[in-house]
Amino acid sequence: MTKSSEQQAPTVARSRTMWDVFCPDEDLNVVMLFPSRQAAKQAAAEHNVQFTPAHTALAVVHTPSDEDPPHLTEAQREAFEENAAALDKAEEQLRGVQQQARARLKAVGLNDVPDDGTSCLSCGCPAYVTTPHHPAAPCPREFCGHNWASHHW
Repeated sequence: MTKSSEQQAPTVARSRTMWDVFCPDEDLNVVMLFPSRQAAKQAAAEHNVQFTPAHTALAVVHTPSDEDPPHLTEAQREAFEENAAALDKAEEQLRGVQQQARARLKAVGLNDVPDDGTSCLSCGCPAYVTTPHHPAAPCPREFCGHNWASHHW
């Protein structure tokens, strides 16, 4: 047991004040979670000059909510950034493959494939049929069965 003179005050994790940019002209926080009031004020000024007449956005203290992004460590944030870059690259590659598939179909005389990107590039199914409550399910047409990505390009 320690003496009262030796007791230390309990350590309390202090939350750092975050700042938002609130625009009364739009009645919403247009930009959120700045680490300093000065950064939020600068963002508010940048927001305001985009409009004629200029908006009157200002820096306000952030009110935490369930919609806030999770607090991430630097390593976690970097991992998410790497994931986003890899997924963007994969999406770009998929678009390239889809363009090649479309060109391949045109080269063999299938010019009637709709340009709206809804027909299946794997079998010619005219449109993806959704399965209620299972948006990632394969197309239920008996002759198709391909996924949503084969239909949307």
